[in-house]
Amino acid sequence: MMWDHTEHEGFEVWVLPIPAFGPRSPEPLFHYSGYICRHGADAHLAGQSIRFHDMMRNYTGADAALDAAYADARRRIDHFHASGGWA
Repeated sequence: MMWDHTEHEGFEVWVLPIPAFGPRSPEPLFHYSGYICRHGADAHLAGQSIRFHDMMRNYTGADAALDAAYADARRRIDHFHASGGWA
């Protein structure tokens, strides 16, 4: 799998679908990890990115995990714009 990205409301969103390990399933299951940062930020430096992930739910296929990750990121960014902070 490779990192995938999009932009939303002035932020870059980077997400990675992660294969879920566990009992065999007829469909490949995935989780996701991602981060949100401003354009030009160094996401590896503390305070320049917000990291998020979902390692509890299983998503059927990498595309479903990407869709869930992007929806999660958009909610976080929209909350940031509405409240002025990440908390």
